[in-house]
Amino acid sequence: MKIGFIGLGNVGGKLAGSLLRNGFDLAVRDLDPAAVRPLADAGA
Repeated sequence: MKIGFIGLGNVGGKLAGSLLRNGFDLAVRDLDPAAVRPLADAGA
């Protein structure tokens, strides 16, 4: 199952990072490319 996150602020970014570290398949989106980059580099 693929999980999507829209908005990677204080809560969304931490939740997305935790799910990614635990092997979930994620799609992430944020208006700020700097918020997306670390998660995309980690495989989101």
